[in-house]
Amino acid sequence: MKKVLYPILAVIVFFTIQVIAGVGMAVITIAKNPSMFKTIAQSGDINAITNNMLTGDTLPWTLILSGIATVGVIAALNMIHWKSVLNVKMIDWKICWLAILGAVMVIFYTDLLSEFMEFPDEMGKIFNSMACSVVGALSIGIIGPIVEEFIFREAILGWMLRGGVNRWVAITASAIVFGLIHANPAQIPFATVIGFIFGIIYYKTGNIVITSILHILNNSTAVLLMVLQGEEAEDTKLGDLLGGPVMSLAICIPLLAVGFNCLRVFWKESRTEHFPTPQPEQTETILITQETETTNQNLINDETVL
Repeated sequence: MKKVLYPILAVIVFFTIQVIAGVGMAVITIAKNPSMFKTIAQSGDINAITNNMLTGDTLPWTLILSGIATVGVIAALNMIHWKSVLNVKMIDWKICWLAILGAVMVIFYTDLLSEFMEFPDEMGKIFNSMACSVVGALSIGIIGPIVEEFIFREAILGWMLRGGVNRWVAITASAIVFGLIHANPAQIPFATVIGFIFGIIYYKTGNIVITSILHILNNSTAVLLMVLQGEEAEDTKLGDLLGGPVMSLAICIPLLAVGFNCLRVFWKESRTEHFPTPQPEQTETILITQETETTNQNLINDETVL
């Protein structure tokens, strides 16, 4: 049961620390601005706290510290395999470049597709605001991705795989959790696809080196675009720059095909297995043994009767 319960516990830990960090951030915000508490008490409007929390480096620091705290807790639960988690020597770079190339192409196409689905983006303004500061850019582009790889690939997916859970069940489950954990309609489909691709790469490489590189590349590119575009970033779509929805998606179909083929070859040629093959349940073995013993006993009884 631990192979399923511990990943659930890791998700609970993640949410709990995020909530605690949010409450702590609100308390610090009010402590820095005592007059704000009086204003809120009179008007009953708590938006002043939220707006203040989203300005400056308060939010980025909160995300960084809460992420590190989460990694610390899951490490205390022994859900991180430290000998392999960042072991560069395990990486076969002759084949892993295909994983990087394929992932970039598929992610790029998925990003375009998610743009034109026009799901509500409840975090766009927050990310744009954070990207304008050094701490915010580091939080989104570098520290955040590494923390998420420790939590969702190494701790959650890795724990299930090391526990003998079917690889496709583990990869799919971790991808869905990774998508839902973002709690932003515009990000959920995109993050789920990324989670699935990263899960495949993690399974084949046995660590988070390649997935961390890809995650940092994806997020840092987004930060760079937000910085370059400024206030227009929220309304600017990559697909519009390529000629609109139909034209951009049609142009990128060959990229999608090449990307899938790169990932297919990577999966086929990466033959190193880092996780145990699921074994039949012990109860099945016991039943088979009992049936064999019963059969043997019946044979003995028949011979005795004869």
